[in-house]
Order: sequence, then C-alpha cells, then structure tokens
Amino acid sequence: MKKAIFLSLGIVSSGLAINVFIGPEYAKELCNVWNNTPRLTEELGKSESWTAVPERKIFIYREDCSAEKQIQLTIKNEGGKSICVYGGPAKDKRGKDDFLMYAETKRWEEMGKGQYGPMKAMMLGRLKFEGPKGVAMKNMGPFEAFLTAIGKPAYDASKCP
Repeated sequence: MKKAIFLSLGIVSSGLAINVFIGPEYAKELCNVWNNTPRLTEELGKSESWTAVPERKIFIYREDCSAEKQIQLTIKNEGGKSICVYGGPAKDKRGKDDFLMYAETKRWEEMGKGQYGPMKAMMLGRLKFEGPKGVAMKNMGPFEAFLTAIGKPAYDASKCP
C-alpha cells in the first residue's frame, strides 16, 4: 500500500514540473505569452520603428547565472502583427536590429510583477540593455508589457538554467 501511494505521488509531482526561470522551456512559454499579449503583437505590429525590419531577436539572461545560458525570442513582423515564432535557447548571433537584456534574478522577478517599468529599471541599473535604443524609446508601452510578460509563465528561480 505504501509503495502505491509513493508511486502515485511521483506521477502527480512529475506532472507539475515547472520550468527553470529564463531557461529554454520557459522561453517557449514566454513566446506563447508574447503571442497572447495584444500590446506586443498589435501595438508593435503597427509601430514603424519596430517593423522597419522584418524580424527582431531578443536575447535574455539572468546576470547572477551565466551569460552563456541565454534564451532567444524571434519576432517576425508580418501582416501588421509582431508574432513570436521561436522561443528557446539562443541559437543565433545578435545583429544590429536585435536586443540583449540581462538583470539579476531578483530584478527580473520585480519587473515581472510590474513593480516598476523599463525606464526606472534602466535608470537604476537594474536592467542592462543593448540594442536599438531609439526603437525601445519609441515603444515604451510594449517594452513595459514585455517586462510584465516575463513574470507570467510558471517558473522555478531556485536554480540556474
């Protein structure tokens, strides 16, 4: 009887696997969140500065983990929408039209909870950012929506990717 209980607990707990925060599986979920956030898909899809190129990549990592464990979101601009077509481990090199963002885990979590937006995060050095700053500045609303989206997929931040 005890063995059966432990086996069933193992089955239940294995079904509750939570992805490592800012890890490859988490990136897939973040891509889904992107595609279900109108401020990202529709507002960016209509932004001339964002859609000046057909595709943008966003690279992200946790500063207190490893820069070698970056994730990548690939966003295609088609038909007036900006759609995430890839979320996973970084597989491409960052180009001049792409973004790199990194912060300590604690700061990512604060931004994901909406405790503050991109301006405060960057001014206080909590979010490090590389990429086309003019595009980011012209799209502060979607940028803030993206930071909030970071907190939406279920995750485990107790270990590094």
